[in-house]
Amino acid sequence: MLKIRLQGTTKDIKWFLKMLARDKRFIANKPSEPMAIKGSQKYKRAYTEIFRTEDEYKRYTAAPQPERVNIYYGSGAIYGVKNNSKSHKRKY
Repeated sequence: MLKIRLQGTTKDIKWFLKMLARDKRFIANKPSEPMAIKGSQKYKRAYTEIFRTEDEYKRYTAAPQPERVNIYYGSGAIYGVKNNSKSHKRKY
């Protein structure tokens, strides 16, 4: 499996993702929507995963995926952490 980031205009990104979807040599999994790039109004970025075979794709999607939670703590985001306590204060 390859995880790739595409950068370009929205039109170019959509064109390339369509081309990948039509190509039977690869399987593109869950391409993201084009997202803004900081400092540029014209160019966007998108992410996708590419698999070589259907067996590889099925093994990846059948495996249990961890739950990803984005939690904001004021100075930055912590990814993949789930805190059930009511208090989110940091201790120094």
